[in-house]
Amino acid sequence: MVVLLLSLFVSLGSITADAAPIVSVYLSTDKPYYTYGQSGKLCVTVKNGEHGPIEVRNITVTFSWFGWYNGKWDGNDTLKDIDEAIAENATSETFEFTFTVPAEGRGVSLASSASVVVVYAWGEESSYKEGYITIPIELPVTQNPNLTPILYLMGIDTVLLILVIIGLAYVWMRKQTPLPPATA
Repeated sequence: MVVLLLSLFVSLGSITADAAPIVSVYLSTDKPYYTYGQSGKLCVTVKNGEHGPIEVRNITVTFSWFGWYNGKWDGNDTLKDIDEAIAENATSETFEFTFTVPAEGRGVSLASSASVVVVYAWGEESSYKEGYITIPIELPVTQNPNLTPILYLMGIDTVLLILVIIGLAYVWMRKQTPLPPATA
């Protein structure tokens, strides 16, 4: 009986010793939103939770505007051969990726995104962890320097229209003529 219990503890210990590490990817940007043509930074931090140390091999970032433009690939970046060891329950250094939101409107909506893939190894095995982040893009209307005068003119036009409607209603109510009496 004692031998059976000891063998159970040994087998459970060997199962958990080979368990895959719990890796988390934390993503952030340097600004709350971006305008078209503006540059920014995407920060990537890797945290190793449990089950031994890991080694980060490479990090690949793909933005939603990824594609072939002006004779080159644009919208993706890869850090290769990082080989940074991260101990159990520790966090890596912060890796920074610079990007520029396209100004010509290729595949960019009001909320673009970035996909991040972190490839890591532990022991003889390797795996990857993905992360996603939304990159908010400012509305193009707010970038127009002529927007304020246009809004003022719209406000003045609205007030004038309301005054005309009130004046017409007042004139209509004063000019009502009584109906002639009915004859029998």
